[in-house]
Amino acid sequence: MIKNNDSLVILIGRPNAGKSTIFNKILGGSHALTSKVSGTTLDLNIKPASYDGVNFLISDSGGFNLRPSDETPFELRSLEKKIRERVFNYAKKAKVILFVVDFKSGMIPEDKEIYLYLLKNIAPPPEGSGGIIILVINKVDSLKNVENAYAEFSSLGIKKVIAISAENGFGIDDLLEQVVKEIKDSNKPSGDFYESSLKIAIVGRPNSGKSTFINSIIKEDLLFTDEKPGTTRDSIDTYLKYKNRVITVIDTSGIRKKSKLDIYSEGFQKQSLNQIKRADVIIAFIDITAGITHEDLSLLKMINLEKKPFIIAFTKWDLRDENIQVSELKKDIKLWLKEFSETPFIFISSKTNKNLNKLIDLSVEINDAKKVKIKTKDVNKFIIDSKSDEKRGRLFKYIAYGAQKAGENIPTFIFFTNNKGKIFGMEDIKHLRTSIRDYFEIKTNVEVLIEYKRYSA
Repeated sequence: MIKNNDSLVILIGRPNAGKSTIFNKILGGSHALTSKVSGTTLDLNIKPASYDGVNFLISDSGGFNLRPSDETPFELRSLEKKIRERVFNYAKKAKVILFVVDFKSGMIPEDKEIYLYLLKNIAPPPEGSGGIIILVINKVDSLKNVENAYAEFSSLGIKKVIAISAENGFGIDDLLEQVVKEIKDSNKPSGDFYESSLKIAIVGRPNSGKSTFINSIIKEDLLFTDEKPGTTRDSIDTYLKYKNRVITVIDTSGIRKKSKLDIYSEGFQKQSLNQIKRADVIIAFIDITAGITHEDLSLLKMINLEKKPFIIAFTKWDLRDENIQVSELKKDIKLWLKEFSETPFIFISSKTNKNLNKLIDLSVEINDAKKVKIKTKDVNKFIIDSKSDEKRGRLFKYIAYGAQKAGENIPTFIFFTNNKGKIFGMEDIKHLRTSIRDYFEIKTNVEVLIEYKRYSA
């Protein structure tokens, strides 16, 4: 969420001018999905950056044309209009606007139209509240072409111009030096560098309501949402100030079965998996109106393999079948979830704001719970107590002692047995997990490992 004192730098330009490549070079990694297909970036991808001791927020934006051609399908025109409105809305909050053009394609009418629109609607101070505009001529691959690049776009009349090649890194340092200079010269203080205490990744099948949820909790239309499945193509970080802590909420592209017709699928799914790996807590979104599918269960298994604490959020509660009793629905869900039936789940609606704050509270609680440390003597007392318990005792007679394993993402316990004949199946492991969670009142999911070890009674 952008604050008044944040130094926002935004990249604006036609599709495929190289904005995402510039964005990645500035951040020093592959944060925005780049492609040779025009219009890959639909969301405003905003991340913290730093150069020469100056901290700022850098935003990649979706490419668009102010005047789509007559051949452009109506659906795509509507999409571009939404992108355009969102980009210009955030450009009004920026201190620096990096207007990106493509040297290889040369000066075209759309470039001038975008610049004139910027001048008209986002005038720089002191006349207006908008930021300083820097013309960034991308794809200038050699020094001998720099003067040609300046001449090509001189008719725009922009005083601050930098020629770069984002692909090979030429001119990026010069660009950053100019950006930092503009921020320092600004009368407004440069924004604080966001330090997040918790990273939450929102994952789920396409159109399960991930972006709409984030828009609702930040009370701002930052992410692009649409009824068409698969709209989010980048993994986007949103910074949320919540109850005296900063939380990074990561919206990921929808995870789905790979299709030969889906040119984005493999890259998007790989990126979503990377976001799961770096998150502290995962929230798996499942559309309550669609029910629990095999794809949902596969996603849960994938999260479980990463040994991360997670919550299941059943979305679109406002669209549920009201004839079904909640108590019966909960029983059915526990049955459908199979080995994940002990995972905490919650019903939410972004449309009515049902349980949205509660979901964040639960994420914080689960993140704190994963840090629990159980002493070895207490683990062994749990085993002794369980042996005499009628419900839990059936399995614990095969277990001699145990301990918590250090350095894991979720509380992990090792139980030792010297009985080679006893095979602990999935139902047994699930029973052990539930028992130890209930006994120590651990709010997050736990892992149980069984090891054979000879010992003398």
